[in-house]
Amino acid sequence: MSRPLFRLCLATAGSPPARISVRNRHLDALADKAALRGSPAGDGQGPLAFNRPTLRQVMLAGLRDHVHYGARLTAYRHEADGTVTAHFADGRTASADLLVGADGVNSTVRRALLPEARIEDAGLRLIYGKIPLTGSARADVPPWVFDSIFTVVTGGPGHPHVGLGPVEFNARPEQAGPAHVPPVALSPVDDYVACMVGAPSDHPAVPPFEVLRALTPAQLRDVTREVLVGEWHEDVHHLLDLWDTHSLFALRISTAVPVPAWESRPVTLIGDAIHAMSPVLAMGANTALRDAGELTHAIAGAVGRGERLVDAVRAYENRMTDYAFSIVTDSRRTGQQRVGQR
Repeated sequence: MSRPLFRLCLATAGSPPARISVRNRHLDALADKAALRGSPAGDGQGPLAFNRPTLRQVMLAGLRDHVHYGARLTAYRHEADGTVTAHFADGRTASADLLVGADGVNSTVRRALLPEARIEDAGLRLIYGKIPLTGSARADVPPWVFDSIFTVVTGGPGHPHVGLGPVEFNARPEQAGPAHVPPVALSPVDDYVACMVGAPSDHPAVPPFEVLRALTPAQLRDVTREVLVGEWHEDVHHLLDLWDTHSLFALRISTAVPVPAWESRPVTLIGDAIHAMSPVLAMGANTALRDAGELTHAIAGAVGRGERLVDAVRAYENRMTDYAFSIVTDSRRTGQQRVGQR
């Protein structure tokens, strides 16, 4: 990413307090720790809150002619000249020196490259949504929500929980984009609080995931009302009343099982395709971005030293599996302690 685009990422991010908080259902503090400080720019910038669609638009700037949509990968083939050919469901093919599987938890690339790799159901179902902060709406949100970059309100292991993360832009995306060089057209977005309700998959109010995924946003809201029964602080119920119903969607949380080292090839994996993790540490997207940076750095270094591409892939995979699976393990442990993850 160019420096101007990196500056645009920073300009359109939020700067919440560098703390992560855990509270019980009565809002008593259970844990409160400083979030990791320091940005890749080395400018002392603390943790940032990004709106993912905005970040995605910035990262895709200038790549319109190189990014194509609507093709589902079905398989890939190693060619005699060392390249890789990807085959898609619509009959198209594409060949390259390196195939990077960034195709998520249900990765086709992972299943072909590492058929022994396992992704486990973490036993959690989440309903995500947004609380808009437009106009006077911010005053309706309890002040403690803005005290941390992320807050978990937990009913304890095996019980529901609520996650909250404020996203207040330093500069509105649609205004910041044209001011940068090259100009980038960013979609308008208002400040909001990311709000999620999680529950064990065997909670009596939670239907099987295929049913949950098919529910309308209004029906998902009804599910959360049935999940959060009992003695939850009135602020929690008030927050859910502020949800934008149309923003709601359901997720099944998965976690990867660490995989032993494998033979490096001109095919590799990044993000959830290799190290899916539960969101309790809020590190999934961060780790995927680090993957991309580590892989880019490894390739550039190999080219500069006249080394083979597969050597760069091996260097990246060795580093990635070291840092990523340690986060997966920490995330699983924290999830088990706080929200009843398997």
